[in-house]
Amino acid sequence: MNASGTGIAQSVDSVDVVVVGAGPNGLTAAAVLARAGLSVHVIEAAEVIGGGTRSEELTVAGLVHDVCSAVHPFGVASPVFSELGLERHGLTWRHAPVDVAHPLDGGRAGILLRSVADTASGLGPDGARWASTFAPLADRALELADDILGPVVHLPRHPLAMARFGVSALQSASLVARRWRTPETRALFAGVAAHVYRPLHQPLTASAAMMFIAQGHRHGWPVAEGGSRAITDALASLVTSLGGTIETGREVRTLDDLPPHRVALFDVGPHAFARIAAGRQPTRLRRSYERYRYGPGAFKVDLAVEGGVPWANE
Repeated sequence: MNASGTGIAQSVDSVDVVVVGAGPNGLTAAAVLARAGLSVHVIEAAEVIGGGTRSEELTVAGLVHDVCSAVHPFGVASPVFSELGLERHGLTWRHAPVDVAHPLDGGRAGILLRSVADTASGLGPDGARWASTFAPLADRALELADDILGPVVHLPRHPLAMARFGVSALQSASLVARRWRTPETRALFAGVAAHVYRPLHQPLTASAAMMFIAQGHRHGWPVAEGGSRAITDALASLVTSLGGTIETGREVRTLDDLPPHRVALFDVGPHAFARIAAGRQPTRLRRSYERYRYGPGAFKVDLAVEGGVPWANE
């Protein structure tokens, strides 16, 4: 079973847990539950697993592109990935010399490097403030990730680290960006904050930039060797090694399509879940799913470049 193949087209008689959707969240949940000793069956409507964590030859033969997600700032920091030990199932993280660059006209760019000091040295008059802001956060990046990626409702395990983080994180990214003096620093901060996919004038949008930058200084922004599908392949390998099964090419249209189970988890969008659970959930809840408005998307262009990239900023 791998992200580039069709997997196993099989059904099961009865399981403890059925997971609908073989994206990274569904596969991670399946892996965690299988490690706990439960029987798990994953059902995916597409012929390949992975959802947005897939890689394909989109331009020329032999050149692999990531279909959606490509760079994974939380890949190394993820508490659950650390527990699962995906490296034992073939996942290898790779790091580029430059983690992030936000280009400006004239060959200028705001550049994020693994080293706080090296990044600060390239930000001119913003350097000292950058270092004083992000060095402490980078030092506590693992603790921050542990709290931020934990359950939505919980007491912080590391309250001092969260308090320092929250001073700026509660604000809008636009407000925080204006405090930087150079266009390069403002562009770098706002560009990283844009990963939150919300208008940057809204409260809390600075939190994305603060967290991604802190993780970048601590762990870098790694890519998976072989493309993002390597993450999917590792998760699938772990699930099946623990006795779990993965079925592809079967769409779940109603809850009656599921095999007998104790618990069902859905790694699907709210509109899809409203259709699947139609008639089996309170009307108010169903309508809230149906009214859900998706946020802005992202657009990317995949290019096959011959002879190297003519960088404007080396």
